[in-house]
Amino acid sequence: MGARQAALGGASVTIADQWSVFNNVGAIGRMDGDVAFTSYQNRYGISELSTMGAGYVRDLGASAVGLGVYRFGDEFFSEQRLNIALGHQLDRVSLGISADYLQYNIATVGTRGVFVVEFGGVAELTKELSFGAHIFNLNQAKLVEGTTERLPTVMKAGLSYRPSADLLFNIETEKDLDFDEVFKAGLEYRIIEKVYVRTGFRTAPFNGAFGLGFHPKQFQFDYAFSNDSNLGAIHELSVSYRFKRP
Repeated sequence: MGARQAALGGASVTIADQWSVFNNVGAIGRMDGDVAFTSYQNRYGISELSTMGAGYVRDLGASAVGLGVYRFGDEFFSEQRLNIALGHQLDRVSLGISADYLQYNIATVGTRGVFVVEFGGVAELTKELSFGAHIFNLNQAKLVEGTTERLPTVMKAGLSYRPSADLLFNIETEKDLDFDEVFKAGLEYRIIEKVYVRTGFRTAPFNGAFGLGFHPKQFQFDYAFSNDSNLGAIHELSVSYRFKRP
């Protein structure tokens, strides 16, 4: 989730912002300030494939806690997710863990729920270079007990290079245990104060992306457009509000 991340081709494992609640819980300990956020994604112009997410991150100093909710689908098939995250900064390293409850509803089958554990971290190797890693479904949860079918276990790792305050390069590799690796790359450039342009891509299948960000005062508005080589266009709009410190 998050239009900034989508515009970077999904190369977001090293990014420490509010959307880390969904993308790499290990990064939220690096956040500064309390943020509420929401996003809407339309896939291929089909309303039944729309995705919505929202959450809140509370900065506790060296630590942070986050809450995220997510919904995909319609009355025939839907996926809901609630996750509670905790992150902590230790000098140049930030680590985090999240407990998720996923619920699937299929009109002809019924509803199933399962708990999933996520774990991740980000390390600042130098002032310009950071490394991040994350694993989803660390506990190898099964959707239906008594079967061998498990929820996907997805691992990802990547690097961020920031040669200046205005420029960011990200690369990332993602691996689902049951599928081939996916490579992602993204670039973000601040063209003027508070305005950002972004582009990126991912493989398997190839998906190119582009986006804009406008961050006036306490608000953040981000938009992303991407094009799946097989299915078509995806649009996402995200809005965040950063609360002032008392």
